[in-house]
Amino acid sequence: MKADNQRIIRRILRVNHSGEHGAVAIYSSQLRRARKHFPEITPWLEETLGHELRHRDEFLSAMPSRGAKPCRAMYVWHFGGAALGFISALFDRTGVMVCTAAVERTVHRHLVEQIHFLENSDGELAAIVKNILKEEDAHLAIAEKQHDPTRASAKILAAIISAATEVLIFMSTRGDSRKLNVWLKNA
Repeated sequence: MKADNQRIIRRILRVNHSGEHGAVAIYSSQLRRARKHFPEITPWLEETLGHELRHRDEFLSAMPSRGAKPCRAMYVWHFGGAALGFISALFDRTGVMVCTAAVERTVHRHLVEQIHFLENSDGELAAIVKNILKEEDAHLAIAEKQHDPTRASAKILAAIISAATEVLIFMSTRGDSRKLNVWLKNA
């Protein structure tokens, strides 16, 4: 395998593991508020949190054989996720669903790009990402059904969350997420 491909694979694992770590922090924070203020969505939040914990473990398990290590800025993902979860939960269940939809929509695009790349360079990891993408897409579908995306407040919150997610992905891949996007457009 080419050195460039190996580097990209390590960075894919790093950002995906970090992202799942951030998602665990988001859902954990939202769940604390939901239990008290809008308990009707706590079963869904608990199930989704369980998915994110498993996803994080799957990416962590895939790291050693590929020479990858967790991101050195995991605390940023943790505290950023916890803050995002807390702030979005202040907008009650609508904020939770807008947050989930914004994050999952952004993540979906990146996972699809990763799958296209990995299918030719690491089939085993491509299969892991494909399975995780199915659950992430299910989270997105549920979240999109639970709020009105045309409301101004939803649009603003979604734009801020999407932008923050993109910045963290770019930083954690050291720019390779953008290079992968360009490479796929030219392929």
